[in-house]
Amino acid sequence: MTRSRLFTIITEKWPVKVLSLAAAVILSIFYRMSSLETRFFTVPLSVESSDTLLPANSFPRSVKITARGEAEGIQPILAEDIEAYIDLGRYANEGVYRVPIQIRKKGTALGVEPLEVSVVPVDIHLLLEQKITRNVSVFPVLRGAVAEGYELTGQSLTPASVIVEGPRSIIDNHVEFNTEAIDLDRRNEDFSVMVNIKNDNPLLFIHGSNILEFRGSISRIARGIQENNTHQAIEEEHLPGEEQ
Repeated sequence: MTRSRLFTIITEKWPVKVLSLAAAVILSIFYRMSSLETRFFTVPLSVESSDTLLPANSFPRSVKITARGEAEGIQPILAEDIEAYIDLGRYANEGVYRVPIQIRKKGTALGVEPLEVSVVPVDIHLLLEQKITRNVSVFPVLRGAVAEGYELTGQSLTPASVIVEGPRSIIDNHVEFNTEAIDLDRRNEDFSVMVNIKNDNPLLFIHGSNILEFRGSISRIARGIQENNTHQAIEEEHLPGEEQ
């Protein structure tokens, strides 16, 4: 077969041949897509903060991940090997921004092909404010009463303050922390307990440990004082002018 004859055969009815080839490619793609398996994960959303700015409004703490790939490649993938994060390093000034959520693959998700990963939502609105660090006092919260005939004569919290980091507006309005409730019920001697700081604001970060030591001093009430209190209580029960 001559070269010219071969060229004629190839180019003969070329539009039909091109369309057939395109249809075959499309069918191949659709078949491959239909054979892919889909898995869903919920993963925590981490914040890679800048040196100067922090989020000052609430935002989702987790996002939904959709992963598509061939069964043998996608089944071994663990949720912790797909990381969702927002990067605040690109922002230099306070303000409201639409920040994209980014995906980072690691561990079992590395080297898997094909692998399509999508995230919902794709971005979030954030109010960014200057990062501030401040020393904030902590106060104990006491619950219940000591044993009858005893009184709480002293108390201390160690440390009495903590270093807190957060956005400017929240730090400026946040003057103190409280501890979780410390139970005094029926105690009749000095005691020491470890207690957590109660932090209900996820935008505030406490440096160091969140656990403090509370020491309470309990003493027996002196007999004279106790009798006086008892006598006073009796007098209050029988006010002047009432029948005895």
